[in-house]
Amino acid sequence: MIAGLTFTFHGGTKAFIDQLAIVINDLDDEDIHLLDQITQWSWTNNHVIPAGEIELPATEIERRLTKFERLHLLDYGKTV
Repeated sequence: MIAGLTFTFHGGTKAFIDQLAIVINDLDDEDIHLLDQITQWSWTNNHVIPAGEIELPATEIERRLTKFERLHLLDYGKTV
C-alpha cells in the first residue's frame, strides 16, 4: 500500500518562500490551496503528501505537481 509521495521545498524553506513571491502570478486559486495543504503536510506528515488526500482527479494532481516542480517550488521524491 502506498502511503504517499515525498517532497522537499526546492532549495529549502527560505528559497521556497522567495520563489513563491516571484511566481505567485502564475498560480491560480486551486494552486494556492494545494500549496497550502502541502506546506501543512511538511509539518504534520513529515514531507509526505498522503495518498488520497488531494480532492482532485489524478491527471489534475499530476499537472499541478508538475507545474510546481517546473516553477522550482517543490521537488518530488519517491512514493512511500
